[in-house]
Amino acid sequence: MHIANDPYGEAYTRLIDYAMERCETFSLMDTRGPEGPEYDIPPAFALPIVEELKPFLAGEKWVETKYGTHKKSFPYDLTVYVWKCGPEAAAILKKHTDHLLGWLGGKLPEDLCFQTADGEDWLWTVTHEGYRELRVTKEEAESLKETLRGTMLVDPESPPSAEELFEAALYHGADRLEFTGIGMAKLLPRLHELQDLRILNLFDPDIDVLPDELFDLPLLTEVSIMTSNLHGIPASIGRALKLEELSIYNGSHPQPSQYPEWTVPAPEQLKLTFLPKEIGQLERLRALHITYSGLRDLPGELANLKRLQYLSVDNHRIESRPSVLNKLRHARNIAFRPNGSPREM
Repeated sequence: MHIANDPYGEAYTRLIDYAMERCETFSLMDTRGPEGPEYDIPPAFALPIVEELKPFLAGEKWVETKYGTHKKSFPYDLTVYVWKCGPEAAAILKKHTDHLLGWLGGKLPEDLCFQTADGEDWLWTVTHEGYRELRVTKEEAESLKETLRGTMLVDPESPPSAEELFEAALYHGADRLEFTGIGMAKLLPRLHELQDLRILNLFDPDIDVLPDELFDLPLLTEVSIMTSNLHGIPASIGRALKLEELSIYNGSHPQPSQYPEWTVPAPEQLKLTFLPKEIGQLERLRALHITYSGLRDLPGELANLKRLQYLSVDNHRIESRPSVLNKLRHARNIAFRPNGSPREM
């Protein structure tokens, strides 16, 4: 079963405690790369958590990878540490991070996994890719609904409807809501109920209006909307003070083969014709992507986005390069392309 959220806080604690009871061992990978001209000098010190977990060490194994460039690379073994499960080890895991995807480099190892007595992975993650799975059946997942409250399990072979996914996210206090299909548009007025929401990633061609209440969510950091023809971005976006990424893709449909009558709206039919000046209030915004729109200009308030690193405005109706782009010299990458085909997915 896919873990459709990133369990935080008490939910993470419950998951770790249950995994420790259910499994025999757990593992983490030291993903730090080697150093030196030949990539032959291993990291100079053990990670702090590796030292703390020494009493519980069950063994080590290695995963071969390569470092360098496409012209010259060197093989190198990454160390995977395997420890015995137990309450003391659980306390150490909970001390170093408070969420499942928190195992992400720096002074931490990555890819937390738990193994059963037969050596099979029961819980496994690949942190950089955001991959997280729990080896339970659909029936087992239902029976664990209360025990693992805060860990939202979804069957990828039988994905839930928009209503079912929303109710699951509400029950588990999910940090993210990710959905592809038809039906989520009518639930947008209820998004304010998901007070723990950090990431919203929706692919529904019927989404045409973003509710004001969406941008009052206190933890919201990432919004990605793929739809057919978004009618606009409300001025209330200026209230989303923690927002770091905003992506809008028009001309999108998740299942065009099932709806042969559906066509991409013509450029002159696109309703997203301007960005509100309030977007300049998003002090934490790092990435802004607008693809296939009826934009005629960009607001001068974009110059206020001092943390903006990535800006792409593709397939729009702006006739000349906006002067505000010259004020975004701190950005790493700016893509401003007026022509091209809309995204069809």
